[in-house]
Amino acid sequence: MTDEEFARLYDATRATLRRWVALLREQVGAGFPEKVTAFHGEMAVHGRFKLPCPVCGAPVQRIVYASNECNYCAVCQTQGRLLADRALSRLLKDDWPRTIDER
Repeated sequence: MTDEEFARLYDATRATLRRWVALLREQVGAGFPEKVTAFHGEMAVHGRFKLPCPVCGAPVQRIVYASNECNYCAVCQTQGRLLADRALSRLLKDDWPRTIDER
């Protein structure tokens, strides 16, 4: 990762965290959030498997490992490349689609 890429990632991470802190403070006010969950309706792709990405409209992809799930937009976040799901990609081997267009 170049210094420029690192700085861009750092700035984007801080901006995202600030936006979420402000949003949650606005929703909760002086109280404490009840029923905290990893999925929040305001998130762009997390918890939205198969639904359209709010930026580009491509279906949200997911990786499942044990009881964990990670959602991402293959178009916006990986330049159209599908990330390997350890179990399914091992089973399918060469038949595993490499890009969103191969699905």
